[in-house]
Amino acid sequence: MPKGRGLASCPTDPLPPGGGPQLNPFSRDPGDKIEWIKRLDTDREDNDGFVFQVSIGSKQYALKVFKFSHPRLNRFYRDLCLRHPLPLKEGIWYTDPFYAECRAYGRIQEGFESRLVTDQTAVKCYGYLLLNTNDSRWLKKEGIHLEQQLLDRELREALGGDTRVRAIVKQFEKSPRKVDAGNIRRAWRSVYLLNKSLKLYNMDIKADNFIGHKLVDFGTSWTVPHKLLDHLEEVAENMAKAFRSKDTVNFEEMIQDEVIQTRLKVLAKSTHQLRSRGKPEWADRELPKRRRIARK
Repeated sequence: MPKGRGLASCPTDPLPPGGGPQLNPFSRDPGDKIEWIKRLDTDREDNDGFVFQVSIGSKQYALKVFKFSHPRLNRFYRDLCLRHPLPLKEGIWYTDPFYAECRAYGRIQEGFESRLVTDQTAVKCYGYLLLNTNDSRWLKKEGIHLEQQLLDRELREALGGDTRVRAIVKQFEKSPRKVDAGNIRRAWRSVYLLNKSLKLYNMDIKADNFIGHKLVDFGTSWTVPHKLLDHLEEVAENMAKAFRSKDTVNFEEMIQDEVIQTRLKVLAKSTHQLRSRGKPEWADRELPKRRRIARK
């Protein structure tokens, strides 16, 4: 991959707009260029974006470049509009994977600042970037399709006319460790803290969404306050409850994987228990509730 394909655009405002948790822009010198080193997710073509190893200002990062999405393709947004019309401009704040990650990492940062959580529950995020024309053209030349065909007049207006390619800068792990028997309890604690302490629901708990015990991807996450979740609370309380427990159910399914199950049988409780009670009986025993640390 070529070096220095131009400067990244320089956003200044946290995203997404509209209140709630937000992610700040990536901080770097104006002259720093993106050196595209290699793609890291070549086996995951159906995701909401593409992940690259890059160098910016002589430091290496993992850069997730997001595809565009349209709220009208989201069934929850369509259902919401049948009862409580939500303008497209707001709908994209709660359905777009880029904004979902901005909200999630914004909430994680809030949790650290308030000392509500002190555990590293997710791979570190350094902020978002809006790519410039040169980088966008290079991605297109490399066959990276970002679903720009969805950018109709209505969606362009909802985005305020800003259709630059969106990306989020994360920590690059040189030797990423898989979730396994050695870190499965810490992985569960990450999920538990995100759900219970931060009201952040990842909605995509699976083995390849972890590096060690830390979650990597939040493109499908719902972070409270969330208007689509509020809508579910109003029209189908049981469904809302099911969505809030989805991470726990998926975690139980994940540990049924043969490698983890055979090495950590103590955690392989029945799926029936988990689905009926919302949390496996080992959760409280293995992870007693941690006392909140007061501000210093």
